Amino acid sequence: MRWMTVVATLLTMSSLAARAESQPENRYGVIVDLREYPQDTPKHALESVLKAIGDRRIDYLLAHLADPQWVDKRVQDNHGGKFDEFVKETASKLANEPESVKQLRRFLKEGEWEESAANATARLKDVKERVYLRKIKERWYLENRKNAEKAEK
Repeated sequence: MRWMTVVATLLTMSSLAARAESQPENRYGVIVDLREYPQDTPKHALESVLKAIGDRRIDYLLAHLADPQWVDKRVQDNHGGKFDEFVKETASKLANEPESVKQLRRFLKEGEWEESAANATARLKDVKERVYLRKIKERWYLENRKNAEKAEK
């Protein structure tokens, strides 16, 4: 009789674990969509960033394509925990700086890529800035190193 209880408990636990694994990741109320916005390589991640911008999915860009630690810190420190405020700020910046998006497209098309197991960099010969991505588990995320670069100078 005890063994039946043990088996039933194990089956229930494995069923709950399988259900948890099949639940899509949700950050800030935005569900991940790796088919529409793949992140399996640095280039795919940058393509997904540009697609999210083009689709006006800034919420998706910030929730799933940008470095999660940077986003979380920015939401807390600059927006009092209000993700929607960060989305609005970012959307406004992108709308007011179309050259930045144009340059990201150049990095994707013309960039020289350096890649290690956990980091990737794209550079253009005629541009001082670079695009940085980092790998967390199996996905690549766009990093924001502008403030770090300014501090180094």
